[in-house]
Amino acid sequence: MSRLAHLITGTVLAAVAIVVTAGWQHFHPAPSMAKVDIIGIVTLQQQKLAAQMKPGMDQKAQADIIESASRFGKQLDAAMTQVSRECNCTLINAAAIVKDAPAGLMRDYTQRVKELATGKK
Repeated sequence: MSRLAHLITGTVLAAVAIVVTAGWQHFHPAPSMAKVDIIGIVTLQQQKLAAQMKPGMDQKAQADIIESASRFGKQLDAAMTQVSRECNCTLINAAAIVKDAPAGLMRDYTQRVKELATGKK
């Protein structure tokens, strides 16, 4: 084979590889991600529940607080599921992010999750 034939074959193969890769990226995009400060939300709820705890509380009041904590955990999970569906993205705990983009491009849904989990806006 001549040198020109090798050059043309290599160029065609490179072009095909680029087109196939671009097509794959177009039809299989990487999932978008957003962050939620789960630790912050849970800490606020813990503080709220701790403020309700009083020395000498009866068993019923303590059980109500424990039930409230359990209910909040379920509401938090449901809130994150709903927000994930709303944004069509993967939610990541903000504590797991080592370094965000310089402009803070990763969306933050902490407030939305908090609103849904606590029922407050």
